[in-house]
Amino acid sequence: MRAATLAALVLCPGLAGAQEAWWQGVWAAESGWCAVAERIGSVTPAPIAITPAEVLGYENSCRITRVDEHAMVGAVSLMLECQSEGSVFDEARLIMNAGEAIWIWFGADEPIRFHRCPGPLPAWWPVE
Repeated sequence: MRAATLAALVLCPGLAGAQEAWWQGVWAAESGWCAVAERIGSVTPAPIAITPAEVLGYENSCRITRVDEHAMVGAVSLMLECQSEGSVFDEARLIMNAGEAIWIWFGADEPIRFHRCPGPLPAWWPVE
């Protein structure tokens, strides 16, 4: 089995990047928010989506401009270029791994705990 998987990755290199990183997915601070995952950006409250290229929330979207992995401590830093209500600004996020949950520090106050929304990714999720 291991040899077949390795052979598939060598012969089809596009498969290697198909698995999402641990911090990517649809995340909610409250479990009820997951019911509106298909409508992120248009309703509140709603979960947030962290795709390979963007962080999406209510009335804002951020393009990921840099990713720094901190594997020794189970964290990742994201540098973002965000748009919200006509303004463009840069922002940093620290995401810490907590198994099926993550903690996101927005740069002030305490980090916020988010849990992964169950089920398949929304239909609009980017396919690589």
